[in-house]
Amino acid sequence: MRFQRAAVGAISLAVVGGGIATVAMLAPADDGRTPVSALPQPTATRPADRAAPRTPGWQVITDPTAAITYEVPPTWTLAENSESLESSSGVELGHLADFGPYLCQGAEYGRAFSGSGLTDGTTRDSAAELAAAVAADQYSDGSQTAKVTLSNPTRITRDGLNGTIVHAAAEVTADDIADRCASTKGTVVVVALTTKAGTSVVVLAADADTGSTPSAPLVTYEEVTAIAESVRPSG
Repeated sequence: MRFQRAAVGAISLAVVGGGIATVAMLAPADDGRTPVSALPQPTATRPADRAAPRTPGWQVITDPTAAITYEVPPTWTLAENSESLESSSGVELGHLADFGPYLCQGAEYGRAFSGSGLTDGTTRDSAAELAAAVAADQYSDGSQTAKVTLSNPTRITRDGLNGTIVHAAAEVTADDIADRCASTKGTVVVVALTTKAGTSVVVLAADADTGSTPSAPLVTYEEVTAIAESVRPSG
């Protein structure tokens, strides 16, 4: 997926389509693989929460405004607090983390990201709406809209609080005009909990295939599952 986030304030994930269209016009590599290079490590990131992780060695992320906590592997990078994203459904996500950044044909991409925030409505409706929006935002491009399939909402209980988890699968067709730097398949997981702050959400989006950029590794299924299972109320 192509990274689109702002250093100050929020931007819409929906602009991914327009940005990708420009990259898609560039010529692909002759062997069907698109060359990529690793991004330099950021010079400024935020520290992880000092709380002990439930998964040994992982980083704890706490969003005090949304009153929610979750964990990511040590290989993930925690963005500065000034960075945020806004979904096309209007939910602002902060406390961002990402994995697997790479440069391809002059643009910045990544294999996965996570973020948290607050939304209105029930956990069931909020999780489904946000999963569908982020999946379409991240995997549609300038030539086509991603096909998004939602799972049935599943009720969960985390540290005594009720919530809902929804999975979305997104897919686009790999053709001559599609973005050759991005994955054609992705998974979005939204965990929504009823907390003291309201309806709190954690979003996790991860590429499900390498597309024409196999040198950029994916997040494992086990890691995606563990991140989603780590979501819990804070405090």
